[in-house]
Amino acid sequence: MRILYMFAMLSIVLLSSCDNKYEPKSPDDAETINSGKLTIYVDESLEGVIDSTFKMYEKDYPNVELTVNYADSRNVMAQLLGAKTRVAVNTRDYLDDELKQMEKFEVKNHKRFPIAYDALVFFANKDFPIDTLNANDIENAISDGSSLSDNTENLNFEPTYATLDQNSSVFSNFSKYMKYKDTLRKKVELFGDIEQLKKQVESNNSIIGVAYLSHLINDDRFKMIELGFTVDSTKEYISPKPVHQGYIVQDLYPYKVTYWGYLLEERQDLPFWFVTYLAKQTIAQQHFLNEGIVPAFAQIKLKYEE
Repeated sequence: MRILYMFAMLSIVLLSSCDNKYEPKSPDDAETINSGKLTIYVDESLEGVIDSTFKMYEKDYPNVELTVNYADSRNVMAQLLGAKTRVAVNTRDYLDDELKQMEKFEVKNHKRFPIAYDALVFFANKDFPIDTLNANDIENAISDGSSLSDNTENLNFEPTYATLDQNSSVFSNFSKYMKYKDTLRKKVELFGDIEQLKKQVESNNSIIGVAYLSHLINDDRFKMIELGFTVDSTKEYISPKPVHQGYIVQDLYPYKVTYWGYLLEERQDLPFWFVTYLAKQTIAQQHFLNEGIVPAFAQIKLKYEE
């Protein structure tokens, strides 16, 4: 069954006052909500899907001098926690060690906005012998070393796994969902970037790769494995579904991840309005929808066609 979107996007008016503080100025002048200088740090895993929204912002607000730095997820969060950036766009929550450091130095949780929703997906090359798996079986195989091949009659070998390295948000989300243990690092091969990971999966039909939906959605060299899973709160079993934004928005896929816009400051200033643009402006949210992921702020209706 194919899913088509019929939707009405939410829009906001960013600049509705004619007060002087809203008048655009030179980037070198005092900052307003639509002019000034802003440096941001962004999870490098998102570059392919999010970079266009920064160009949209620059076109709409030419009096903002925007500097975008892409870095691994660890470094992005370090810049925020060290008060070296006013905006961080990251695809994960705080890690345990970051929370401990925040507690030690009495740093409060930063205000943040959801920008879009992606998914952690399991993918393989076209010769991988199966198309569906049970998410709980994968979690057990990763976490306690049980055999995945014992749980499917069409898999006569024990697959290995590959994902991005420890500093990436992909690895952090993978670890969170899989209850990843250090003793099982030998089961998961780590790569420095998505193209290296894809090359390894493409060349070996016994490897399951782990990445984001946005990394795979337009790459027909691979198949994304459909996952059945049991809902923890209700114990309801959800049968495998295609890895698609329509099922993510209905919570019928087990591994949803959030693009977060973190703010250093707790006030409505230039960084606040920049993140608000990504999270709520129609053109930016439409872009995420067109990229095959889920915009965070939209009224979405689904139409099913046979």
